[in-house]
Amino acid sequence: MLPLNLVIEQLWRPALEGGDLRVVVDPDPDPGWVEEEAYWMFPTAARATLLLPHGPRAVTAASATNYRGLRRPPKNAGRTTLGALARAGLPLSANRLSVQVRADRPEARERLPLPQLARALGVERLYAATGVRVGANRKATLHLLSVTGEPLGYAKFAWNDVTDEFVRTESAALRAVGGRKGAMRAPALLAAVDYHGHPVAVTEPLPMDVTGARSKRTAPPTPEEMFALCPVHRHAALGDSGHLRHLVDRLRAMATEPLVSTVVEAGLELADAVSHLPGEVAMTERWHGDLTPWNRARQRDGQLWVWDWESSEADAVAGLDALHWAFSVRRPTSGQNTSVELADCLVDAGIHLRAAGVPRARWGDVAAVYALTVIERAAALAVRSESWDRLWIGARDLEELARQARSGLTG
Repeated sequence: MLPLNLVIEQLWRPALEGGDLRVVVDPDPDPGWVEEEAYWMFPTAARATLLLPHGPRAVTAASATNYRGLRRPPKNAGRTTLGALARAGLPLSANRLSVQVRADRPEARERLPLPQLARALGVERLYAATGVRVGANRKATLHLLSVTGEPLGYAKFAWNDVTDEFVRTESAALRAVGGRKGAMRAPALLAAVDYHGHPVAVTEPLPMDVTGARSKRTAPPTPEEMFALCPVHRHAALGDSGHLRHLVDRLRAMATEPLVSTVVEAGLELADAVSHLPGEVAMTERWHGDLTPWNRARQRDGQLWVWDWESSEADAVAGLDALHWAFSVRRPTSGQNTSVELADCLVDAGIHLRAAGVPRARWGDVAAVYALTVIERAAALAVRSESWDRLWIGARDLEELARQARSGLTG
């Protein structure tokens, strides 16, 4: 799908249905249409990965250069060039995307996303930049800016049933943990907007001095930080975990899908074994669900910030976030996974498991719950994508993961 079609799909399609709004690239002047928003398409319309606002110079420059600490040096070099071009009033690319309203229907602009976000935030006008998302879980996430280029926050848009659930989950999680002061911080939820029947989560901006992304110079979470927003709240049998019960329900719902049936069968066999293990383990109020180097950053004073809570679930076995972090660090940053050993991830996560009070003898059981999470998520992605081809992990690797998990169980 072309970048323009992807962006329309995720952001503007509901607003366009009335026929009095349109999205066009490099339009000729037309007195019948009035431009409401405009974006530079970088690098080109055909290969666009980034949309930057075509607006006041300060806004365009800020949209290109804000949050340097979240990008790697090569990307920052390119963004610095874009910022310089913007400040000089020069074109940023050969193509410009224009969002327009019929001249005789000016009220139709209120159906567009930016006016709705401006109302939710109590400002007269705002601008936005966004990357072009292409994955199976793609969602437009807008970096919102004021008329002077100051960050106002982020807006994550859902556009179908699957992404609706992700965005609602994130809003619910941030209502619980967002805005708290502590060892780990999550952005506050500024607004939850209904955009033509789909939810939008609007969160506060990160501090401007954060650094992170995939930088190895940014320290990983400490045990205190790991459990600051997701504390241990009870001890129970693994089979009593609310997260695990819902996970098993989702696996069962995919059992008849031919594409993933073998993987799901292996997962259900593992889940049955895990659910019947005796004894109790620590349970956290929730787990983040996607705690990775690219979803965290630190301020200069060391304060840790963590975002992207759309996979968070309540009542989870303690240690899952630590295992997910270890698994994410060990797997390739691009392409398909070759081999990640659960035992190695347990070694990496050990300091956090001990901090949560998980006995060494039960570490393998916690790893099995994590393996089930990987299996369920990957199978669901394969079903949505109708293929395993573009996934970061394949069916055989998942079956191997299930085998490793079974071999590490206490029972």
